[in-house]
Amino acid sequence: MSAVIETQELTKVYEAAFGGQDVRALTNLTLTINRQEIFGYLGPNGSGKTTTIKMLLSLIFPTSGKIRIMGNEDIVAPAVKRQIGYLPEGAYYPDFLKGEEILRFYGQLYGLSGKSLEKRIDETLETVGMTKARKRLLRGYSKGMRQRIGLAQCLLADPQILILDEPTTGLDPVARKEIRDLLVQLRSQGKTLLISSHELLEVELISNRVGILYDGVLQTMGTIEDLLQERDIVVDVSGITASATSNLAGRGITAEDQIDSRARLRVPSGMSVYDALDLIKAQSLSIVSVAPRRETLEELFVRVVGDAARSKKEGK
Repeated sequence: MSAVIETQELTKVYEAAFGGQDVRALTNLTLTINRQEIFGYLGPNGSGKTTTIKMLLSLIFPTSGKIRIMGNEDIVAPAVKRQIGYLPEGAYYPDFLKGEEILRFYGQLYGLSGKSLEKRIDETLETVGMTKARKRLLRGYSKGMRQRIGLAQCLLADPQILILDEPTTGLDPVARKEIRDLLVQLRSQGKTLLISSHELLEVELISNRVGILYDGVLQTMGTIEDLLQERDIVVDVSGITASATSNLAGRGITAEDQIDSRARLRVPSGMSVYDALDLIKAQSLSIVSVAPRRETLEELFVRVVGDAARSKKEGK
C-alpha cells in the first residue's frame, strides 16, 4: 500500500520563556499511515498526540525531523492542505446558523462557490445522513448531529485524508455506532483516517492499525491482530452454584457474566486447559463451550503505558 502520511524522526521541543525548562513534547516519531486505512493514534493526555496533529496540519513546526503528506514534503502548500479534512475535539459552530449554512460558510473558506458548492453541500449532507436536518438551526441539534455536521465540513473539499480528534467522545451508544459505521464507510470510499481517541473500544472495532504514545515516544505500532495477545481461556458453563463458584475461585478460576445458572469462567493463563476442565467437571457443571480470550485494546493500552511509565521511573 502507498503511504499517505509519513514522519521521520519527528521531534518537537517547546522552548520555555524567561529561563524556564523546555518541554519535549515529541521525540523521534517515525510512522507511516497507508492509503485507505484507519489508523488509531492513542496515548494518555499529554503524550504528544495533539502536538503531532498540529504539525501534520502545519499549525506548528517541528524542531527536527521530516513530514511527508502524499509524498510531498512541502506540507504548507495549498495543494497539500486541500487533501486534508480536520475535525477538532469539541468543535464549536455558531448555533444560530442552519446546518446547510454552516457548510456554505466553510465551503467558501475552501474556495468553493456557486453550483459546485451547492452540489458538494448536497453530497456531504447525504453522506453523513443529515439531509433532512439541513434547514434546522444548530441549536436544535443533538451532539451526534453536531458531530455529523463536523464530518460534513471535513468532507466538503473531498480530501483524501481525514484527521479526527475524539470523533465519538461524549456520544450515546447509538450515536457512537452511527459515527463508527460512517467512518468505515468513508474508508471504503478511499479515504485515509487518522483518529486520535480515548474511546478504545471504538478504535479497536474499526482500526486497521494503531500506535500508542507515552511521554512523546511511540511505544508500539501494528495491526490489532498482531498487537493483542491471547491472554487466557474462557469456559461457558451451566448449572453454576455459589458453592461451585467459591471452590473454583480457590483454584484461580473466576466466574463472570453470571446469569441464573449460566456463567462464563475465566481460566488463568498459567493453568493448563485440561486441568481447568477437570476442576470444572468435578463441580458437576455442564460445559457449553471453551474458547481463548484475546486481550482487549484497553488492556494492551494499560500494559504498554504502564511498562513505559515504570521504565521512566526506573530511569531505563
